[in-house]
Amino acid sequence: MTTTFLERVEHVLQFLLKLVGPLFVIFATLLIGSIAVVHFVIILPTLISPTHRNDDGTTDKIDDTSTTSHTYLFLYSLFHYSLSFFLLFNVAFNYALTIITSPGHPPRESDYSEEKIIEFKSIKTIKRSETYRFCIHCRLPKEERTHHCQLCGTCVLKMDHHCPWVNNCVGANNHRYFMLFLVYLWISCVYVCILSYPHVFNSESGYIPFSMLMSFVITLTIAFALGGLLGWQIYLILSNQTTIEFLHNRTQSKKAKARGEIYKNPYDFGVLQNFKQFFKANNNNNNNNNNFNWFTFALPTLQHPGKQNKKIEPLLEIV
Repeated sequence: MTTTFLERVEHVLQFLLKLVGPLFVIFATLLIGSIAVVHFVIILPTLISPTHRNDDGTTDKIDDTSTTSHTYLFLYSLFHYSLSFFLLFNVAFNYALTIITSPGHPPRESDYSEEKIIEFKSIKTIKRSETYRFCIHCRLPKEERTHHCQLCGTCVLKMDHHCPWVNNCVGANNHRYFMLFLVYLWISCVYVCILSYPHVFNSESGYIPFSMLMSFVITLTIAFALGGLLGWQIYLILSNQTTIEFLHNRTQSKKAKARGEIYKNPYDFGVLQNFKQFFKANNNNNNNNNNFNWFTFALPTLQHPGKQNKKIEPLLEIV
């Protein structure tokens, strides 16, 4: 009775999370779009062409041509507008690709013959040591570092977590997009905060546009909140593990310590090699990390480091 009740509660929660996923994406898109509009319509024009607000509420353009050359103003404007468009494009590009890119899945039922499916379904008992090679939910073999997502109802290659803000799992094929989205979004928020700060706290007239004030508060809040998540993801990348694997490795480390041993992550090849492996998409999926291109690893690309799915034969140890 209790198990049935808990299962129903779990199903209700999963259903609700599936419903709010698209709403989270819409909200995030509108929020990013609103801040971008304020940035390009209010903040940048104010930065490039400062104005003075009079006591009667009117504004006058400050003529600074006597001390600032037109060339300097042009280059100054070109720099900020170019940087702003670059950041906005990368935020939008990586966010969209995180959403629409499949995180990667092991072979489905349709990839196997009917005889194999019957064989897989007939497996009743699985050794605990072999659960990483066979999914008890899908009743299908899976590759290493693959985990089952209850919300998506399928196994995900190198699954990190299911993110409601992208309404998708973060896995082997879209983890790079997710990481770069966090990086560019955090840089953008800090950038907007820096440009907004003088107009929010050092305004001579005391007048602060509401949109600029809200933009400063929102980007500052996101920058602080996102900083923790970004730092966590950087740590996982440099140690070559996912969030799920971190929890598993921590448990294994405690067990090894109790036995007087030291547990080592089998996928950790060192900080530099882990970094290159994660961002190898811009190297045409070349497995030779010595050819890693440091100038293009963070640039937009439609390639991802995911690998082609392959059929996996069931292990004899699975009975």
